[in-house]
Amino acid sequence: MEAFSKKDIIHIAASDFHTAFLTSEGEIYTTGSNESGQLGTNLAENSFFPEPVAALDTQIIIHVDCGQGHTVAVTDAGALASWGAAEFGQLGQREAVDVLTVAHPRILKGSRELHFVRVACGSSHTLALTGSGSVYSFGQGVFGALGHGNTESCSTPVLIDGLWGFGVVQIACGENHSLALSVDGQVFSWGWGKYGQLGHGSSNNEHNPLQVKALADQMIIQIVGGGDHTLALNNEKQVLAWGRGHWGQTGLGTLSDVHTPTQVHLPEGELVIQASAGVRHSVVFTESGKIFGWGDGEQGQLGRSAREKVQVSPFLISDANMNGLTASYIVAGGEHTFIVFQPCIKSSQDSMISEERLFSIQNGDLHGDGLRHVRVPELPSMLEGTGDNTKRLHSIGHAIEDIFSSIRFIVIAFKHQPSFWLNHMDTSNSSRKEYSDFGDHGLDVKSIRNVYQRILELRNPEILKKLGDSLIRLFMSIEKHMQNVPHSRWIRALLIGLQCPFVGEKGIGDMVSTRIFSVFSKLTFLDGRKITFWLSTYPRDIFGGRFVRGVLRYLSNRKEFTRSGSIPHDVAAALKTLWYLYEANKMEPHLLYSEFYSKEISESVDLLEEYLKWSHAKYDKDLNTLVSFCQVPFILSPQAKSKILQVEAEMIKNQVVQASILQHLSGNLFAFPFLVLRVRRDHLIQDTLVQLNVERIDYLKPLKVIFEGEEGIDQGGVTKEFFQLLCRELFNVDYGMFTYEEETRNFWFNPNSMESEETFELVGIILGLGIYNNVILDVHLPLVVYKKVLNIKPLLHDLNDLQPQLGKSLQQLLDYEGDVEETFSLTFQITYDYFGEMKTYDLQPGGGNVPVTNENREKYTELYVKYLLEDSIKDQFQSFNKGFQQALEKVTVYQGGYTKDTGVVKWFWELVKDMPLEEKKALLFFTTGNDRAPVGGLGCLPFIIQRNGGETDRLPTAHTCFNVLLLPEYNSKNKLENRLKLAISNSIGFGLQ
Repeated sequence: MEAFSKKDIIHIAASDFHTAFLTSEGEIYTTGSNESGQLGTNLAENSFFPEPVAALDTQIIIHVDCGQGHTVAVTDAGALASWGAAEFGQLGQREAVDVLTVAHPRILKGSRELHFVRVACGSSHTLALTGSGSVYSFGQGVFGALGHGNTESCSTPVLIDGLWGFGVVQIACGENHSLALSVDGQVFSWGWGKYGQLGHGSSNNEHNPLQVKALADQMIIQIVGGGDHTLALNNEKQVLAWGRGHWGQTGLGTLSDVHTPTQVHLPEGELVIQASAGVRHSVVFTESGKIFGWGDGEQGQLGRSAREKVQVSPFLISDANMNGLTASYIVAGGEHTFIVFQPCIKSSQDSMISEERLFSIQNGDLHGDGLRHVRVPELPSMLEGTGDNTKRLHSIGHAIEDIFSSIRFIVIAFKHQPSFWLNHMDTSNSSRKEYSDFGDHGLDVKSIRNVYQRILELRNPEILKKLGDSLIRLFMSIEKHMQNVPHSRWIRALLIGLQCPFVGEKGIGDMVSTRIFSVFSKLTFLDGRKITFWLSTYPRDIFGGRFVRGVLRYLSNRKEFTRSGSIPHDVAAALKTLWYLYEANKMEPHLLYSEFYSKEISESVDLLEEYLKWSHAKYDKDLNTLVSFCQVPFILSPQAKSKILQVEAEMIKNQVVQASILQHLSGNLFAFPFLVLRVRRDHLIQDTLVQLNVERIDYLKPLKVIFEGEEGIDQGGVTKEFFQLLCRELFNVDYGMFTYEEETRNFWFNPNSMESEETFELVGIILGLGIYNNVILDVHLPLVVYKKVLNIKPLLHDLNDLQPQLGKSLQQLLDYEGDVEETFSLTFQITYDYFGEMKTYDLQPGGGNVPVTNENREKYTELYVKYLLEDSIKDQFQSFNKGFQQALEKVTVYQGGYTKDTGVVKWFWELVKDMPLEEKKALLFFTTGNDRAPVGGLGCLPFIIQRNGGETDRLPTAHTCFNVLLLPEYNSKNKLENRLKLAISNSIGFGLQ
């Protein structure tokens, strides 16, 4: 074409009757029919020679496509320009409604903000692809070609929700059907399906994008829409075709329609690198530089060598070298074909052109770029460059927008394994595997950190704003769609967003944080479990320094923590996020509990009001409804928790005192409002033990202590002295109940103690009474004691609070990279001191003969820790724990013939003591309608166990209003356990579901 003898044509778009040419300078030339103004030139009539579209002289165009009577282009700023037929809204111009044609190009309002990079035009509809992988459509909606779930037309671009989260990298249109290619190489189609052109195995129309399942096991790298047929090119350089076959345009050797993708067989050894299709013909360009075609050739669209008007199988149109020219790319229009050439460069091999030369952007070659998929920008390598020139920063800005506002691209960009769609062409299918199959988030955490750091180092306010705005759009989009699509599409983006240094900062960071936390607050139970596990796997510096501190900084920036008695949504969402981090920290300890405290919340909220809201509200344990800060106690400082305990204890004491006074006034002369202990200083432990073992003692009454032979009224001072003296004696190492670890200054249960179980039980009762009566006890127990009280299994790191040197040694054993058996010479037998005599203990049967090796060292460590923190002090701790938690049993009333010595009653309490915490809470809920007990103990609940008949298969029932458990007299403990657990696990409301 002589008109372009001095122009470099990098892209061509051809429809039935007009063609658009794009030059390397961003100019558009058009030729052909101008019946609807689709040429966009100043000429009113048809044009036989390419004419420049002068109205776009001030724009740089990067892509263009042609419909039957309209043309749409994309500018380098990401805006859309359109002209031509407008009857069905295919121009996307709101102001062109009720207008048949628009002869001069117009920029679509608002399109620049979406940053479009590609367009595709059907007969009367248009698809537009953003740099972030989202697809918009507008125009005629007949047959469902717009993908919005209906057949209505749209006059402005509307997002196709059905493709959200897939990361689309290429779009294509037939006359009335549409196609999309995802970054994972999957094909989606929708619209008219009469001839099988959708590839779903039927002739049905589809109103929403539907994955072509026949291609699910292939990596597709290019899609092409013909008139009523479709082509696809896979990463093995094979062409597949389906759809209408009346003119042989599928190339499958038949004139029949084909409803599923089928491989087109070219001569052996010919590998395809690009394909194109017209209305009734198809052409492909091979790696060897040859061009093959098939279909209708009546108008000469298959070249002069076509022997038949209809070619049902591929035949050679052009050889590798045509008069010294080498083909660069090909374009098929309605009934015509273009071949774009470049000077012939003979390589050292027989191949005339390599795939890398045609499909690579490293060397800046843009020829045919608009016919292939969009590549995900390789942001890390872009940021490695130097300088702050405008062009580089512009490219980085666009890359940041494209990646950080795309739910799929952001994950692709930071995966451990390089993706096919990055600039280097990795054709491995393994990169498409979901990491969730392996329980790993699969993200390159180090790369994410480096990218964020390099972006900050640019110190460019505009770039930072683009990053913030992109993340805000990303998480607003996730929040909109997360309930309707699988979590695998979006959940990993939460981790990348949370790692952003903006989290917790003021300004744009505040808005970014709000959007991220809002998504966290809406996670389902299963999604929450997955994200919690993934969070636990992060290195400590990111987990604490970035995640936890980022959320706490955000909370510290809040102006108010309550609003009209409720917790504002932004605060609640941040707390839910922090809760996931807290749960992750329990799985893999990274931080001390104190690092989760929020000073601002602990010191500013009304703790009495929070306690009252917590004690009266109903909510779920997973924080789907946050009504009180007491639901997230890990954020409250010890001082705040102490105040809450005091508030609750005082309320309970007041209730108990009032009840006692009423009983006394009603004639019960023995009703007394206080728990009075009379003790002798020289028999302190003995006197206390005797009085606290009284059958019906009420621990919930305010405590008063009287020292025999001493005058004075206990106003609190005597009680404090009592506890101090008692604890001093009980924890005196000479008394033999506890040992003292000099290294940690903590007490521990003496495994060799000769004291009775009742004495250890007394210690537990004393600690409980001390907490309840707001007495600070000078008792130093390691954290693991309280974990054991809560039935939390001790782990190796818990040993550090007791014997840090031993804990360190065991960790070194686990980390040692050499031969463990040869270096350490350990067996599964340990020694301990028993009153000056060294004794041995086998951690497993025959442990003295089992060496510790690299293979079994984890088992050795686990058994050693279990022995030290559980087995060796089993009897002592059980008694201690019994005293600490026995209040419920102490206040239980038995009716209907039951006593505390009845067999089924004994079995009941044995089962309760062995229950894990969650089952105990479920039992409490079953019998009382509430799964919480006062801090001072469960004794404030008048609990009744009533006989409900003899041996039966019926389940236990309850009157929750009166705290009555109706328990049949089962004939075995096993049956009681089965019936009881079935009842409490299925109870809802007042009955069983």
